[in-house]
Amino acid sequence: MPNRANEMKIVHIISGLGLGGAETLLLNLVSESRSTGGTHVIISLSSLDIMAERLRAAGAEVRLLGMRPGIPNPLLLIRLARWIVKANPDVVQTWMYHADIFGGVAALLARLMFRLRGQRHRFVLVWGIHRTEVPTAKVGRVLNALARIGAMTSNQLPDSVICCANASYKTHAEYGYDRSRMRVIHNGFDVRKFVPDATARATLLNSLGLPPRSILIGIVGRSNPAKDYDNFLRAAALLHQRVPECHFVMVGKDVDANNKALARMMSELGLTRVCHLLGARNDLHRIMPAFDMLCLSSRTEGLPTVVGEAMACSVPCVVTDVGDTGQLVGDTGLVVPPRDPVSLSDALEEMATLSLEQREKLGKLARERIVECFSITVCWQKYRDMYATLLRAKGVTR
Repeated sequence: MPNRANEMKIVHIISGLGLGGAETLLLNLVSESRSTGGTHVIISLSSLDIMAERLRAAGAEVRLLGMRPGIPNPLLLIRLARWIVKANPDVVQTWMYHADIFGGVAALLARLMFRLRGQRHRFVLVWGIHRTEVPTAKVGRVLNALARIGAMTSNQLPDSVICCANASYKTHAEYGYDRSRMRVIHNGFDVRKFVPDATARATLLNSLGLPPRSILIGIVGRSNPAKDYDNFLRAAALLHQRVPECHFVMVGKDVDANNKALARMMSELGLTRVCHLLGARNDLHRIMPAFDMLCLSSRTEGLPTVVGEAMACSVPCVVTDVGDTGQLVGDTGLVVPPRDPVSLSDALEEMATLSLEQREKLGKLARERIVECFSITVCWQKYRDMYATLLRAKGVTR
């Protein structure tokens, strides 16, 4: 029988545990659930990375299945099913396409194992979609195949499908996912960790050797076509000609001095002196409050974690209108079309030329919006309420 105590036991199956938006949300949900009841087993299909240590520190059990690229090993699927049976969870929550399909098959096997033992299973299976655009074969044949399988089986395998944004819901429903099982739960942000810090700006200026009059424009994201650093740098080049005191602080995996493509583009655009590449950082909560504004230049997103975290730090944002980013920012920042460096540059200039008091007012409104509408507390309660509703439908009271 499933766990009957007040605590809800959840097995999470995720593709990997690198530093990304979905992985950060998982960590935040695990941490938040400490106060409201929830035990977590995290199973990574492919690898353990930086998030594994953080999840363990938050109290979760973390396991590695060890799948490799290519056709999945049936023995590993059986092992995953046995792990589910051993955990005897209330909920199996999968994260992203690989985990949705492989975890869905393993959950099916686990239910069969329960029946063969003469036991009645009652756990619910919930898929998680954390991207807006359905991947085409051009983007990746494996991802495209998994999305197609997901659409075909979404009315059979999962009890529910969570989308992180309304835009994700729309594109996947149009692709063929079962609308009756889909619902939107926006990502939540840690408003206790990401807070305003009046000393952060001076600290970062000092570490970069910049004068106090500098305007710090931050961008946070791994080096990836979806983040569209080309768009950002072209906008930065236009802005630099008009507001030369702007400096561009770039943070993310592979966004460092070893990235030859970025270095070449910065040199060609005359930005080398005003771009500061910090690479991957584990102290974003200390860096974010130093920015005068955050820029998101992406060509695709769901609900971007970095924007919510910046807003929680009272940093106003200039973002591209992708996924639900515009809904997240509301009237606390500026929203422009994607892949349009001229519009992006104009919006950055508009924000940069506001008075300090005006930017601080926008930042204060941004934090209030996150706390009221997008905090991790609100997000976890929505997950927990949804799980309880699904379990009640199977005769399990929570």
